[in-house]
Amino acid sequence: MPSFLKEPVLWIAFFFCSLMAVFQSALWPSVGILSYAPFLALTCMRTSFLTSLWVAALVGLFSDLLSADPFGIYALSLTLTSASAYRFRNRFFQGEPLQLCIFTGIISFLFTPLHVFILFLFDRRAPFSGKWSFLDFFTMPFLDAAYAFFWLVGPLLLFEWAKRQWKHWTLRRNG
Repeated sequence: MPSFLKEPVLWIAFFFCSLMAVFQSALWPSVGILSYAPFLALTCMRTSFLTSLWVAALVGLFSDLLSADPFGIYALSLTLTSASAYRFRNRFFQGEPLQLCIFTGIISFLFTPLHVFILFLFDRRAPFSGKWSFLDFFTMPFLDAAYAFFWLVGPLLLFEWAKRQWKHWTLRRNG
């Protein structure tokens, strides 16, 4: 079994990001949050380059199933984003919640121009306006970083706290 499958933090992050992807596509289709950006940031921080590319491709295929865009656009965009963001991973610490949020913002900032380029390359029906470009290029990375903090970092901190409390409780109980 690959080592990244044994990390519960990655499984919890995948679960919460998948939950947001389903909620976003079902309840808020007009909201442009990149739901898997925190998971990709965490994967880039904790796994090898090849593993992060495979995970990005699989996450992109799942995103393609939930979107109305041509199939494969998200897989290609997220894989290229993960490949370009991987070089920045050494500047961030794995255990720092704020740094995960900043790295999520960087992934979102890299994703937008790559996705727009790929979207215009394969699907020419997408409109482009100045208001859209301002929102996607400048405000969405900040919103994705805030989403990472409130939706992913909070539950992960709660999980780590519960794990420490469980260890403390079992040590005290066993004597």
